[in-house]
Amino acid sequence: MRGFAAFLGLWLLAAPAQAHKLKVFATAEGTDIVGSAYFAGGDKAVGLPGRILGADGSLVATFATGPDGTFRQGVAARMDHTVAVESDDGHAAQFTIPAAEFPPSLPQGKAAAAPAGDAAALEAAIARQIRPLREQLDAYEERIRLHDLMGGIGTIFGLFGCWAWLRSRRTGP
Repeated sequence: MRGFAAFLGLWLLAAPAQAHKLKVFATAEGTDIVGSAYFAGGDKAVGLPGRILGADGSLVATFATGPDGTFRQGVAARMDHTVAVESDDGHAAQFTIPAAEFPPSLPQGKAAAAPAGDAAALEAAIARQIRPLREQLDAYEERIRLHDLMGGIGTIFGLFGCWAWLRSRRTGP
């Protein structure tokens, strides 16, 4: 029974650790990279330093998140960009924006595909329109809902039931 109590105590302590999971979301708006950094559960990551890396891993720009956890940084080339944010306590998150989300008017960077004329402009317009939906979906997936909690509790009771059943089938002391 002590083992079960220890397991339950460790399980309860694991939930606060997930509360500090850092997330970053970014998208292209014209020639700017716009996004936000937040912790699982919805708390905004305020004043965190961030970097934008090019397709080859070179540093393109640096930024800091604002009071609402958002950031905006311009870029000069059309290529894949990786946004990286790191908190003081060591939590880090990355998000990659493909070159296709940037307007064809930007000069080509390393490892960027050639634009397909009107199709590229249409893709960029669609990407701008679905950005809020992608942000909401990403934030929704990070929330702990009642069915998640009940599933965890049901798993614990199920494992305890299996353990008790196996223990009751033992012969002898």
